[in-house]
Amino acid sequence: MQDNRLFVAFNIDCEASQPAVDDLALGERATRGFADILEQYDLRGSFEVLPSDIEPHAAIYRDLRQRGHEIGLHVHPATDGYEEFLGVYGPDMQHQILGEATDRHAQVMGRPPESIVVGYASINDYTYGVLSELGYRHGTCSIPTRVLPECASIHGGSPLDTHYAHAYNRALVGDLDFVEIPVTVDPESRMWGGKHPQDLRVELVDAKNHWYTINKAIERQIAQDVSIKCLRPLTHNIFDFSDPHDFRHQTLIGMIEHIQAIAAAHDLQIVTRATGVEIAAAYRAAVPLGANTTRLERDLRGYGQPSS
Repeated sequence: MQDNRLFVAFNIDCEASQPAVDDLALGERATRGFADILEQYDLRGSFEVLPSDIEPHAAIYRDLRQRGHEIGLHVHPATDGYEEFLGVYGPDMQHQILGEATDRHAQVMGRPPESIVVGYASINDYTYGVLSELGYRHGTCSIPTRVLPECASIHGGSPLDTHYAHAYNRALVGDLDFVEIPVTVDPESRMWGGKHPQDLRVELVDAKNHWYTINKAIERQIAQDVSIKCLRPLTHNIFDFSDPHDFRHQTLIGMIEHIQAIAAAHDLQIVTRATGVEIAAAYRAAVPLGANTTRLERDLRGYGQPSS
């Protein structure tokens, strides 16, 4: 029997302190407004926060955590004096950059973050191993099918659905105890010269266009009977979600109502108040660690032999 649960966990990257934005007041309005909208629909969000956002707004994020939202780490290395993209670094430097950010987050929140979102999804084949070493349990570090080398963000062929990360190859399912929850995308709808799939980024298109991506993602997951049915939309706290006249405010509400209607049409039950924590826990309960690890075989059929 198919699992009829649908996990819906909006992710918001909190980065209003970035030099390109530098507007903490906007960040506060956006963060509070985003949480208020989600709570109206009995949803909770994953707030992934730059150290330079969480330090001046500690009280906000502690309050959100008390209200059931997830508070994790967001990283843009340039904000802390490094190169812009994490994916250009080797393991030692990644460990340093991520470790420093983790420590700053923990000092504010009283415990290390369990979840992480890397800016631009700029990772490489070292990153998941480093994250596991630092104690991270889950995160959203991939945008499947994106091929954006100018941001060191290359995810062609990476899994569309929740999975255990691979220690040595970001495009494979592995046996690291790190649950990757990819951004929800439509691989067949391309943007930015074909380099980027349409995703459920609130600010990307209007709610009408998001309907198609939502519906397509849900129908695919049902047809493929994936272990955990999940939608992972995303946005940023640089838009005023507190303003009812703001396009992003309206789009967010439209997306939520589309998700509710499409789930009901497919007899799916939305798991209320779910965050990345609940998605990762449900995946671990459904899939034993290592059960789906990719085992590569050479295709020898062209040689008149069975695959090895």
